[in-house]
Amino acid sequence: MDNQQEKLRVYIKKLLYVLVFVLIFEGLMRKMLPSALGLLVFFLKDILCIMAIFSISKAKLNGLALKLFKTWKTVMLVFIPPMVFTIFHDPILSIFGLKQYLLYMIVGVLMPFAFPPDKMDEFKKFVTCICLALIPTTGVAVLQNSLPASHWLNLSVDGGSLEGFSAAGRLRVSSTFSFTGQYSWFLNMACSFLAMSFFWPKEEVKGKAKNWQILYLVATGVSLLIGTFITGGRSAVLGCGVCLVLGLAFAAIKSPGQIVSKGLIGIAVFTVLLGGIRAAKPEFFAAYDERSSDNDSGTQSSEMKDRVQGNFLNWTNWVFEQDIVAIMFGNGLGVMSNGSEKISQYAYDLKLESTGTESDFDTTIYEGGIYLAIVWYAFRLWMIIFCLGIWQKSRSKNWGVLLSFLLSYVILNASIGAVGKNPPVNIWLWLAMGSVLIIKNYNDQQDRELKKSATRSVLAA
Repeated sequence: MDNQQEKLRVYIKKLLYVLVFVLIFEGLMRKMLPSALGLLVFFLKDILCIMAIFSISKAKLNGLALKLFKTWKTVMLVFIPPMVFTIFHDPILSIFGLKQYLLYMIVGVLMPFAFPPDKMDEFKKFVTCICLALIPTTGVAVLQNSLPASHWLNLSVDGGSLEGFSAAGRLRVSSTFSFTGQYSWFLNMACSFLAMSFFWPKEEVKGKAKNWQILYLVATGVSLLIGTFITGGRSAVLGCGVCLVLGLAFAAIKSPGQIVSKGLIGIAVFTVLLGGIRAAKPEFFAAYDERSSDNDSGTQSSEMKDRVQGNFLNWTNWVFEQDIVAIMFGNGLGVMSNGSEKISQYAYDLKLESTGTESDFDTTIYEGGIYLAIVWYAFRLWMIIFCLGIWQKSRSKNWGVLLSFLLSYVILNASIGAVGKNPPVNIWLWLAMGSVLIIKNYNDQQDRELKKSATRSVLAA
C-alpha cells in the first residue's frame, strides 16, 4: 500500500471510529442538544457514510472488498422499480428510503480496507473499543434505572414521557441510545465482539498486561450482564443468548478442545456473576422479570414463538386491503422508517392514517410490496450463506472460533433484525460482515505465507 493509500486507510479508519461513537451516543446527544442540532445528529451517520463513499471511490479495492462493492452496485439496480414508484409519491422520500436500505452497506466495504491483514492489531483495538463502550452505556442505564421517569435522561429524544414502556414500576431504559431497541441490538453486537475478545488468539502475556486483560474481560462482562437485563427487553436477553449459544455451537465444530476448556470457564464465571448481581441488585432485573413472567397470554416461550411467527405473517392481515400496485411495489421506500415524517409530508400523512408496521418483514412489504420482500430477503439470505461459506472454508481453528461468533450475529440480525427501517441495526450488521472479511483476508495471508515458507524449505533442502 503506497503512502497515499495508507493516508486514505487511516482516514477511513477514523471515520469508522466516529461512526461507531455516533451510533452509541446519538440518543444522549439528541437529548442534550436543541432540537435543530438534534436533527443534525440524527442524520450525522448518513453524512459520515456519504463521506465514506466519496473516500472509498479513491481506494484500490481488491479481493472480497471489491466483490462486495460490485454486489452493492448490483443490488442498487434491483431497487430501481420500488424507487421509481416512490418518486411518484415523493422524490425526496425515494432518496431517503433508498439510503435506509442500501447506504450502510458501504460499512462492509470500509472495514477490510481500514484493517488489512498487516493491521490486525488495529482491528483488535477497534473490537476492544466497542466492548469498552459497554461500561459507560451500562453506567448510564443504571443511572436511568434509579431516576424518576420525569427526569430528562429518561425522556424520549423528543422530550416525551416513556412511562408507557414501564414494567414492574421500572422503565425499559435506552441508555445512551435513542430507543431501547437500539440499545438491545448494540448489546447483541457487543456480546459477539466480547466473545471474540475472550477467545482471541493470544500471545503469552505476563504481569500488568495480564492483569489489565483480566480486568478488561471482567469489567466488560459485568457491564454486558447488567445492561442486557436492565433494558427489560427480551430482544437483548434472548439476542445475546442466541449469539452466544449459536456461536459456541459453531466454534465447537471448529475447535472442540478450546470450547471445552475456555468455554466452561466462561460459563462458570458468567453463572457466578449473574447470580451475584441478581442477589445484590434485584432492581436491575425487575422490568425483565415482569415482562418475561408467565401471564394470561401464555408463557414467555409461547409468546416469543408468536412474535417470531408474527414477524413473517402479520402482513397477511392488511396487505390485500391495498390496491394491486401497492401489493406489488408498496407505498414508498422508507415511508415507515423513523424520521421519514420529518422530511416528507406524504410519509407524515400516511403515518397518521396507518396503524404502522411492527416487524421488518411487515415494513418491507408495506414499503416495497411483494417485489421488494422477495429481493430484499433473498439478499439477506445471501449474506448468511456468504458468511457461512467463509466460516466453513476457514482452516485456522483459532480464527474459525472468532468467525463463529460473527456468523451467529449475522444469522440473527439478517434473519429477524429491523435492518430496513433501523439504520443503526443495519450498520451493526454490515460492521459484522466487514469483520468477517477482515478475518478471512488475514487467514488467506497466513495461508500464503505458510505456502511460501514450505516452498523455501523444499528448495533449501
